[in-house]
This record gives sequence, structure tokens and C-alpha cells, in this order.
Amino acid sequence: AVVSTQSTGKSLDLFPLINLTDDFHIENLSSQHNIALLSEIKPVTLLSYGFTAVERFTKLRKDWKMSMDEEYIGQFVIKHRLSHDVKYFQDLLVDTPKHCRHKFHMGFKELCLSRGGDESLFQTISQWTVPEYPLRGDQVIKHVGLPKGPLVHKFITLGRNKWKNSHFSLSGEELLGYLLEEYNKMNKVK
Repeated sequence: AVVSTQSTGKSLDLFPLINLTDDFHIENLSSQHNIALLSEIKPVTLLSYGFTAVERFTKLRKDWKMSMDEEYIGQFVIKHRLSHDVKYFQDLLVDTPKHCRHKFHMGFKELCLSRGGDESLFQTISQWTVPEYPLRGDQVIKHVGLPKGPLVHKFITLGRNKWKNSHFSLSGEELLGYLLEEYNKMNKVK
């Protein structure tokens, strides 16, 4: 960003002075935001709109003395700003460990504010009760007959994806039945 100083009339390139490079897109800052909400949005949220890569944003954390929360918000906005799908955010929230969900909500709130107060999406996700995955590894081992080891993790993930694709409606019994079928198919192929 080149600015002219009024007193000398000389141009000054600000980016190197604040550790920004040419991959920072300043034009994204003004085009994405509702001016009325700018006072509610954290500066780091606005800054994150200038980046397309999380890694580049993360490098600035130390130079700009960002808190870990600010870094998380910036990363969240960069990673998820293109999605407006409720299911996308529900899946993301389900996959977020319980002890980190407060951070999810912090980043999600900033993302919605930065979109001009995406109230409908914000309310839907904020009021949604996060379902608990109905299976544990010991249940899968016992019902499916898996040996302990990495195959258990593979089947837990397989069941979890099936559960998410059913919009969290499949019960533990239904998932165990599905996993047993998949295990039997896998053994018939061998």
C-alpha cells in the first residue's frame, strides 16, 4: 500500500514497514464488510480478509504480538469465510473437541459479523445442540469383531462419516450394523 505524506508529498510503501508482502490483498478489506458493523468486528478479523493463506497470516502472529485467540480468529475466518452452508458448520462443530468449542464459537461469531451480521446462520449454529457420536471403540471391537489396533480407528471414522452424512440421525445400533456389513465386505474381498 503506497501512501503519500501530506507534508513532503513523497510516496511511502507501508507494507514492508508492517511486515506485509504483496500477497496481502488490501482491496478485500473494504469490499467485504458492512460499515455499520465495523465497530463490532475485531481488527484481526478485518486483517484476515487480506490473506488467502493461513500460513502467511500465522507468520505475522509474533511480529504483531497477536494473542492466541486473535490468531485463532484470523485462521478461522481465512479457512471458512467462503462457506455459507449450515451443514458445513455443523460438521465442523461436531468435529471440534468439546474443550475447544468455545474457540469455535468465538471464531464463528467474528466470521458472521464480518459478513454483515449473518444473523440467520449465526442463530442456527449458536442454538444448535451438538449431538454426541453414539459409538466408542470398545463397542466397535466387540460388535464388529475387530482386533485392537489401527483398524478400529479406521472403522470409528467410517461410522462417524456415515453418521454425519445421515445428518446425525443414525443410532449406535444402526451404525454398528453398517460397520459389521462393511467389515464383512472387506473380508470377502480378501
